[in-house]
Amino acid sequence: MSSLTSFLKDQSKELDKLQNEQVEVLAETLEKCLQLAASHLRRKVHEIDYIVIKRGKKKLFGSEPWHIRASLIPEDNFLDELSELDKKLTGGSGKLVSKDLKEFLQPKDRDGRALVQILRNGAYLTVFPPAGEGRAVELVEVSKKLSYRGVGQLDEDQIRKLVKEAKGEPIFISNAKPRPGMEGKLVLDIAPDRMRAKVTFVPPKPGGRDLEVKDVINYLKNAGIKYGIKEDEIKRRLEEEYYTQPFTAAEGDQPVNGKNATIIYRVRTQKNVVFREDESGRVDYKDLDLIENVVVGQLLAEKVPAEKGKYGRSLFNELLPAKDGLDTELKQGKGTILSEDRTKLTAEVNGQVVYAAGRLSVETVYRVNGDVGIKTGNVTFLGSIIITGNVEDNYSVKAAGNIEIYGTVQKANIEADGDIIIRQGVSGRDEARIESTGGNVIAKFIQNATVITEKDVIVQEGILHCFISAGGKVVSNGKRGQIVGGTIRAAEMIAAKVIGSSANPPTELVVGTDPKVLKQIAEYEEKLAENQEKFEQLTKSLKTLKARKESDPASFTQDQEQQLSKTAKAVEKLEIRIREYENEIQNLRNYIEEKAANGMISVEKTLFGGVTLKIRNSDFKTRNEIKHKTFVEENGVIRQLPYQDPEPDKKDWRKNRSRVK
Repeated sequence: MSSLTSFLKDQSKELDKLQNEQVEVLAETLEKCLQLAASHLRRKVHEIDYIVIKRGKKKLFGSEPWHIRASLIPEDNFLDELSELDKKLTGGSGKLVSKDLKEFLQPKDRDGRALVQILRNGAYLTVFPPAGEGRAVELVEVSKKLSYRGVGQLDEDQIRKLVKEAKGEPIFISNAKPRPGMEGKLVLDIAPDRMRAKVTFVPPKPGGRDLEVKDVINYLKNAGIKYGIKEDEIKRRLEEEYYTQPFTAAEGDQPVNGKNATIIYRVRTQKNVVFREDESGRVDYKDLDLIENVVVGQLLAEKVPAEKGKYGRSLFNELLPAKDGLDTELKQGKGTILSEDRTKLTAEVNGQVVYAAGRLSVETVYRVNGDVGIKTGNVTFLGSIIITGNVEDNYSVKAAGNIEIYGTVQKANIEADGDIIIRQGVSGRDEARIESTGGNVIAKFIQNATVITEKDVIVQEGILHCFISAGGKVVSNGKRGQIVGGTIRAAEMIAAKVIGSSANPPTELVVGTDPKVLKQIAEYEEKLAENQEKFEQLTKSLKTLKARKESDPASFTQDQEQQLSKTAKAVEKLEIRIREYENEIQNLRNYIEEKAANGMISVEKTLFGGVTLKIRNSDFKTRNEIKHKTFVEENGVIRQLPYQDPEPDKKDWRKNRSRVK
């Protein structure tokens, strides 16, 4: 018996060790966090489970790291995994698994069975009825069980009646006293964190007394356990004769940390650009609705306070402290008023609201009177910037808000979290780079430059020999609006008055691909390939072990049996992970397909030869001039349709003029 006890304790301790060993990791990316955790825990990445404490963020000025809590993936049964998931979903209450889900998991069809119990005052028989289309227990089975338990000298008519009625209630059948020294026993294993007690029942020998619920409860109490005893679970396990396998007989309440405070912003953080021209075809940059204007007393943001944590309790009735939610400071910026209780932020003056460095400000815009060059050096400002002159070669301008430049951008670097407006244009000489991480790029013209934006690129006169990547659309629809040379990529639409030129320079227009999503797909595909390789290796090992067991079962050791079970579980987990990656990849592809389904390329006047059009997965290269067309993809082929205005809702001044009397 001591060897069984030792074995069960070793197994339980090992399981607790696997479940509890964990490490918190901070790194630049999630993948790096998992690699560091795997190295620390001396396991492979696919064996690591994790919880994201704080997601990493890329910012214009530096970045915030990922913060995760990593642990080994426990090899536990299905219901335990569901229980852990349930606690996360229900805030620790476990209501779903404990009631509804357990009932759901019960098989609809269940055979009847018999339970023989030898207690202090005699023997009892319980005959459980079948469920659904399950088979009823037969008299011969009950007789064998009574004989095996060492219960004799019975009333056969009574036994036959009990089997026939199958009421599921314990009925006294014999006053035979239990044999001393043959009783059932239990093994108790308390987790190191004192939050879970597992019990393993050892069956009684023939004639020996069965354990009762009160025996188990008294044993737990004598071991010092005062809280969390699962009486119903103990009763069920005894009735099911759940022997030689540990189960949780008592469990404490884990502390529940309070929710962190949050900030709710009452002003716009994203702005949509509406591109309009006047009668002469010029853009009115003052009416683009790019600036968030607020008035005195306007509510800008408010804080939802942090919640208090809920204390836990150990098996020994010890209170376990819970962390209160972390407080978040509602920071007061320039031109704002913070309430006395520090939960509401309002505007102190009329002006432009800017979000930068974690705070809202109503402030004047930083203004450069003249050029950005040798006199100013590089310009960096946590707000919006206005430059009345040019940005000269090899200088940079960076802003956490918007950037508006009245002159031209030469061979320079312009970066902003908001919109970038360049009134004259960009003459980049192949080295200019314009990037907006959360806004639009608007210019009179762009030549020999790289432009990257999450939203739209709107150009009045022309895009010449550029690389453009837009998460929305690329439009060049001024009077001389044209796209000539280079590569233009947009998730939704590309439109211009003229595309290409009579010189036929190589020009590539790509619609329906989002660069950010494509990068995500590539990352998931890399992870999928890694897991598939591991899956193939483990599958071969599993087949080898199974073949060895089938060919020579007598020499198949217990260690090999454990290795077989462990390998099978690992293969199953890898299958689940592979399906998850495949689903994620498919979802991202579906997202691209959905956006690309409405993708189009529109040319109002002339499309010259030498231009390659790509929509979704279809290509079309022009050889001759094509006029006044819109190109879409249907059934794997690029079709030409009559020209469709890319902005059908904008006001047409020519139509309005014709109606004037």
